[in-house]
Amino acid sequence: MQRQVIDLVEKKANMEAFTLMEEAKEKFPQKRDRLGHWIASLYVLEGKHQEALVELQDVIEHGLWWNPEILSADPDLSTLKPYAEFNKILLECQRMYETEKESAHAHFTTRGNQEAETVLFPLHWKGSNSKEFSKQWSHPEITNHYFMGFPQSTQLFSYQCYSWDDATMAMNDVRSTYQSFIQQHHLAEKVHIIAGASQGGNIATQMGLRADVEEFHNFIAIVPAFDLKALQEILKNQLNPHARGCIITGDQDPFYETVLEAVQLFETYQIPCKLIVKEGMGHEFPSDFPDVLEEGVQYVTEWDTNRDDHTGK
Repeated sequence: MQRQVIDLVEKKANMEAFTLMEEAKEKFPQKRDRLGHWIASLYVLEGKHQEALVELQDVIEHGLWWNPEILSADPDLSTLKPYAEFNKILLECQRMYETEKESAHAHFTTRGNQEAETVLFPLHWKGSNSKEFSKQWSHPEITNHYFMGFPQSTQLFSYQCYSWDDATMAMNDVRSTYQSFIQQHHLAEKVHIIAGASQGGNIATQMGLRADVEEFHNFIAIVPAFDLKALQEILKNQLNPHARGCIITGDQDPFYETVLEAVQLFETYQIPCKLIVKEGMGHEFPSDFPDVLEEGVQYVTEWDTNRDDHTGK
């Protein structure tokens, strides 16, 4: 739907875009914050500032909100800053953000076949949560073949959205939820792979590479937003010699060039890493994700299938 809206706006079909987004409010009520933001931005584009402010206020009245920085830093909404109503909305968002932040805690969601031999632990991307992210792994070809735990960060980003901005906090959250996941479901003897998308893919890769993170050595990163400096530091000083990975990305992804640099780093440090590039794909999951995931799993577990100890510990 987001792609449809963007296409309509690019074609100057604003009324059709408005209609589509209004209909989406009924279909995706938990996404009223995102939809309201888009609608307000389109109103501003048309010079309708009061309508934009009413739209933002409507989101607040429905109990949803934004990280205030999302609104204040958006250049599309910059012309609303002189309005008292806009600043009142920012203050209300700040209050709700601080309240919700106090109750944020690390936990995990499960999905898939508990009898499967391979266990995946995928980290959500920035601006998502464990429950929402797990739905992108819900294809029967995935749920039949794997048992999965989806950790949720303690770092609140916006309404029902979390991030892994602080890497140390992120790794603590992942390790604590992973231990609970393994113990609760008696998974110690399975093959384990840490995975993640975008910012989650960056953290998953770092954890798979680090010698001081004993829980993982196989990683799969989907459209990762790599921190090259952090990767270089790990490769130079903390490298796990058993690390083995797979990167799934698209040649239209904004982080594609960074991925290519990371792959060169892995080659330099002799880290086996398969790169799968989907032509024309941007910052999203591939349409044939179950097949591509299977390809990645087969590659990263080649090492494990020749060992008696599947966990690599």
